[in-house]
Amino acid sequence: MPGRFGSTVRVRVRGGPLDGARVRVNWPSEVPVPDLGRTVRFSAVLSPPPAGEVWSRRVARTGACATGSAWSAEVGGWGDGPSAPLFRWRAMVLERMHGIPGPGGDLLEGIVLGDRRRLIDTPADEDFRVLGLTHLVAVSGSHLALACGAVAIVGGMLGVRRRPLLVATLLAGAAYAAVTGMAYSALRSLMMLGVAAVGQLSGRRGDGLGSLSAGTVAVLVVEPWSVHDIGFQLSVLAVGSLLLFGGLATAWAEAGVCRALRPLAGPVSLTFVAQAVTVPVIASCFGMVSLLAPVANGYAGPLVSLALWTGLSGAVVVQTVPWLGMLLLRFTAAVLEGTAWISGLMAQTPGAAIAVGSSTLVVLGPVVAAVALWVWWPVPGDARSARAVVAAVIGLSVAMAFGPVQARSAALTVLDVGQGDAILVRDGGRTMLVDTGADDVSLRRALARHGIRRIDALVLTHAHDDHTGGAAGLAQVAEIGWTGFPAVDAVSFGWVDGPRPLKTGDHWRLGGITVTVLWPPGEVAGEPLDTNDTSVVLHVVCGGFDAVLGGDAEKDALTGAAEGVGLPHVEVLKVPHHGSDNGLTREALDDMAPRDALISVGAGNDFGHPCESTLEMLDGAGCRVWRTDELGDITVRIGREGYSIRSARRGSRTSLRERMDAPRRVLGDALHADLTPEAMHGSQRTRGPQAGLPHLRGGRPAARARPPPFARSHSRGG
Repeated sequence: MPGRFGSTVRVRVRGGPLDGARVRVNWPSEVPVPDLGRTVRFSAVLSPPPAGEVWSRRVARTGACATGSAWSAEVGGWGDGPSAPLFRWRAMVLERMHGIPGPGGDLLEGIVLGDRRRLIDTPADEDFRVLGLTHLVAVSGSHLALACGAVAIVGGMLGVRRRPLLVATLLAGAAYAAVTGMAYSALRSLMMLGVAAVGQLSGRRGDGLGSLSAGTVAVLVVEPWSVHDIGFQLSVLAVGSLLLFGGLATAWAEAGVCRALRPLAGPVSLTFVAQAVTVPVIASCFGMVSLLAPVANGYAGPLVSLALWTGLSGAVVVQTVPWLGMLLLRFTAAVLEGTAWISGLMAQTPGAAIAVGSSTLVVLGPVVAAVALWVWWPVPGDARSARAVVAAVIGLSVAMAFGPVQARSAALTVLDVGQGDAILVRDGGRTMLVDTGADDVSLRRALARHGIRRIDALVLTHAHDDHTGGAAGLAQVAEIGWTGFPAVDAVSFGWVDGPRPLKTGDHWRLGGITVTVLWPPGEVAGEPLDTNDTSVVLHVVCGGFDAVLGGDAEKDALTGAAEGVGLPHVEVLKVPHHGSDNGLTREALDDMAPRDALISVGAGNDFGHPCESTLEMLDGAGCRVWRTDELGDITVRIGREGYSIRSARRGSRTSLRERMDAPRRVLGDALHADLTPEAMHGSQRTRGPQAGLPHLRGGRPAARARPPPFARSHSRGG
C-alpha cells in the first residue's frame, strides 16, 4: 500500500518465533516494492502495535500482529506451491498493462487483477468514490462471480459435462481469488459457490440465503479477522439484502415506470436496495452516501462487466498470442476510460453525494425499515400506487440532494474533529469553514451534524495535516466558493482550486459578519517563518461581538499581529495551537482580554494538548475554557443582546453574556462597507453595551460572501 511516507508491505513470516505470523513492514524507499507472491528478506525491529492508537486498531484488524520499519531489504524469487505460477503470470500481465496510459490503464490494473496502486488519488478514483462505484474497482464477490460465469459459459458452449464443469468453475474461481490478493469478499463469494456446487452435486435444493450463511461462517472460521473488513461486511449485507428484497423492489420499480424504462428499472432498484441496507456501515466508516449510486451503477455495472471479461481474456492469451492479448487489453482500457469519462461528468452533479453522520437514526433506521418491510411485504397492487411510490423515492432523493435550509442566524462553531481544527462561521445563509481537520471522514460527519452543503469561503490557515488533511473529503459533498491560504506560503497550496492568497488587511463579508486577516503579511523580510507562524489569524466581527481565530499561531505570529494592525479586544478566542505551551502568549492574552476561550483538541492526544500552563494562564485571566475533547462541538450563537455558548455534550448548559462588558464604539453602517484595516484596527476599540448597536441583519438582505480582492497591477489600465 503506497502512503505519504512510503510504501508498506504485509508479509507472512517463515521460521523463527513468528513463524506463520503476518506483519506489516514499512518498506525502504531504495528497494523496489515486491510483487504479490514474492519472497523477501528484510532487517527490522518488529513490535506489537501500541495499544490505544487508532492506526494500531486498523493494523490489528488486518490480522497483522507486529509492525516495523525495514532499514535493509531484498526481493527474492517466487514462493513455493501451486500459487507460484499464478503469481508469476500476474506479474507478467501487470508489466504489459503498465504500458497502457491514462485512466483506462489505471482502472484496468485495479479491476482485472486487483492492483489499485496506479488508481489511488486519481480523479477517476475520486469520481468512483463519489458515485458509489468503488465496489466495481476493488475485487469483490461480483468480480469472482463474473469470472466464474465466463468459465461456465465457455464450458457449456464446449459441451463439458456438469460435474467436470462445476469443478473447473470452482478451480477458476480459486485461482482468480488468489491472483487478486484473496479479498475477503471474494473469498465469501468463493465459499458460496462451493456450497452451491456441493448442493448441486448431491442433488440438494439450492437456497441463496443458506449458501450466504454457510459461506460467511466458513470465511469467519478460516479467517476470523475478516469480521473487521469493511468490504466483507458490505458484501454480506448487500448480497443478503438482494436475496431478501431484490424481487420485491424489482416488482415495484417495473410496475411504477413506463414500458420503455422497465429494462433499467430492475438494475437500478437492486442497487437502491443494496445501498439502503448498507447505509449504516457506509455512514459509520466513510461519513458519506452517494445519491447517484443507483443511476451510476446502472451504466457502470454493465460496462465494467464487459471490461472484466475482455480484460481477463486478454490477460490469459497475452503470453501465447501477444498481439491479440494486447488488442483485448487496450480495448478494455478504452471501455474503462469511457466509463471514467461518464463518471467524471456525473460526479460534478450538485448533490451527487451527501455527508452523513453515524447518528442513531442513520444506524437503526434501515434496520427497523427492513424488519417492517419483511413483516408487511407489500406487493404492488396497481400501476398508480407503484408510480406514487417511485415518485416519492425520487422526490426524497432530490430533497436530500438539495439538503436542509441553511440557518440564517450568526454563529461560530468549533467542530469536534479530533486532534485538529475545523471551525464554521455562519450568518445570513452564508458559511465559512476555517481548516478541515486531519481526516475526511471526521470532517464529513461534522458537516452532516450541521447540515452543511455549501461553503462560500474555505480558509486553510497553514500547511499542516491536522488543519488541511480533511480537505479531500469535501469533494462533491460541499460546494466551495473560494479557498484562502497564507500568502507567505503559497507554494504549499499549489493543489488548491479557486486559490486566494491571504495577507494582513484582507477582509470580506459573510452575511452580516466581517472577517479580517490580522496575520500573516504578504511577505516577510529576513528568516522565513516557521510553518505554525504562517497561520492565517482571523478577526470575526458581528455587531458588537468580536472573536479571533488563531490557527496554530505562536509567539512570532502573535507579536507580529500586535505590532502591525493590533490585536483587538474580543469576547471569544479560539486558542492558538490547541492550547500548547508555545502557542498563546501572556502579552497576546492581555491585549485581547477574552471572556471565553475555545480549544480544539483531540481526546488522549500524544502532544499533551492543552498544556497545563496554558490552562492556568487562561484561568488566571478569568476566561472560561471550552474544549472539544470534553464537550464535542462548541457553538457560539450571536444575537442582539449578546452571545451564548452551547456544547453538544452539555446542550442545556450555556454561558450567556447579557451585555458586552466595556464601552464599545458603535460601528453601525460602516460594517456594510468595505472596511480598511486602519478603520478596523486603527485603535483599540472600547467596549460598549450590545443594546446600543444596530442589528445588522434586521430589515436588510444578507450580503453575499465575497472573496478578498485580487492583487492588482499599478500599471496603466490595471
